Amino acid sequence: MRGSVGDAAISELARRILRSSGIKIIHNGKLEHEIESLSRELSDKAPKIIFGIDTEISESEDIFFVNMNSKNGIISQNPPESLETVWIKGGPEKWGILQKHIVELGRAGYPGCVGCAGPAASEPWDEGFSRKQNF
Repeated sequence: MRGSVGDAAISELARRILRSSGIKIIHNGKLEHEIESLSRELSDKAPKIIFGIDTEISESEDIFFVNMNSKNGIISQNPPESLETVWIKGGPEKWGILQKHIVELGRAGYPGCVGCAGPAASEPWDEGFSRKQNF
């Protein structure tokens, strides 16, 4: 699943989401149906994964992911200040790719599986390096 720098950040955020015990997705309201679809897909295709997905509407075009028990992430044209937050450079078009990664990893058994997320999953995430690749 890891091909480009953007794909690596998407995979990292998908892993963070699946490691969390719940998530709040802050968005402009246009993703409401897609978020519901993600919740249904995870229930259907990865029933062992149980966590809640809450949403909050904002006026920003950014999509912010607040993970419980895991570090956060954002889809945005501009990087966040904190290197603790994984940054996916882009806009709403990245949501579908992220959603696909979440479902595929969940179906494979992540986070309870060994090696199903690829070799990068066992390495520490280097957000500084990832951001340098985007400029």
